[in-house]
Amino acid sequence: MADDAADDMADTGAAGPRLLLNAQPFGFGPPAATAALARELAPLCGELAYFGAGHTLDLQHRPPYHAVYGTTGLSDGERLAWLRRLAPWYDLFVTAMDFDEAVLARRAGLEVAVYDALTWFWPEIPAVAGDAAPYVAQDFFGVRERIAADPALRRNSVVVPPIVPLLPPRRLWRPERPGGGRPRHVLLNLGGLQNPYWEPSDAAAYARLMLDAVRAAQPAGRSVVVTTSRGVAAALGAPGAPRPGLHTSVRTDDRDTVLELMSGAAYACMTPGLGNIYDAAATGVPTLWLPSANETHHLQARLLAEHGFCDARLDWPDVGGPADYGVPASSPTADPEALTRAIVAVIRRLSGARGLSALRDRLADEVAKSTAGLGLVPGRARALTERFGHGGTEEAAKALVRWAGSRRPPH
Repeated sequence: MADDAADDMADTGAAGPRLLLNAQPFGFGPPAATAALARELAPLCGELAYFGAGHTLDLQHRPPYHAVYGTTGLSDGERLAWLRRLAPWYDLFVTAMDFDEAVLARRAGLEVAVYDALTWFWPEIPAVAGDAAPYVAQDFFGVRERIAADPALRRNSVVVPPIVPLLPPRRLWRPERPGGGRPRHVLLNLGGLQNPYWEPSDAAAYARLMLDAVRAAQPAGRSVVVTTSRGVAAALGAPGAPRPGLHTSVRTDDRDTVLELMSGAAYACMTPGLGNIYDAAATGVPTLWLPSANETHHLQARLLAEHGFCDARLDWPDVGGPADYGVPASSPTADPEALTRAIVAVIRRLSGARGLSALRDRLADEVAKSTAGLGLVPGRARALTERFGHGGTEEAAKALVRWAGSRRPPH
């Protein structure tokens, strides 16, 4: 990648282009993808900075950025004014799915590029994506067909493999050896919980339910490692009543550390965000996909099951729901807030009132049953990399550097 990118930058000047990155504050998928892109782009850019808010800042650090502009709590007008001040210094504004911020950046006079992991999903792809240069789409079921059917997207699109690395064999998941010493940890990956459609307290209640259920399903001596955003980790606090022989740690990790935690786990229990799905594919960790926390989760888990890439999955109808999945979330008539309200109603039923301990016990029992056979063979998500590839970070960076360099004035 480095040699190819150097060739692409031959006409951009020795310092390379100046990029301002951004991520949608919806789950951990967009900020994780942006952080991965930043590491790839940093040595190729004369200037690399981040402009974003909320929990997206958990994963953005200096380095690889030269600057991080935190915008938490700022109004649209305040962010627009800031972008106008920054616009002369940057060749390209690159957002991971924050289409509203892309519109502001365009109004501020910046050229805009979009990285999109959900091309397959959107009921309507915002117009700013059709105007982006380029529109970088992560491959998944239906992505190429969606782009082929849209003349505006065909004009400026680059389809890239998943934003996951090709891991060396030593970093791939392997089954535990009988009598191999201390049991491995179970990974509970709760990335993707924070989104604007529900309250932080509801995200924390979801996390607590899943942590209690996963802990209850473990034999003595098996530890549970929870990785999540800083906000959810703080809300979890001390992870419940201690159990003899069962250790739990709650933490916030960067992408590389999460991949290591997956590779070394007995198995994983994860929210079914596409970032988690592709990380499971990269490592081969056997996985239980947890009940949905937003409108894309149940669709993605269902696609995995339909195509034979799912080890095990639970959703709210299995544990005391149902959430209202009557209208497909990808339909233009779908209301993501209504779906979230239905999910929150189930969470509160399970979490709050007396007399519902039987439902919480049912959740723990379902987790135990679903994970009983995990850990003997690699996870089925591994085959996703055979279908869609890997190394999308490098290809996306190459496309962004090439475009930004082509627009820079000669030095």
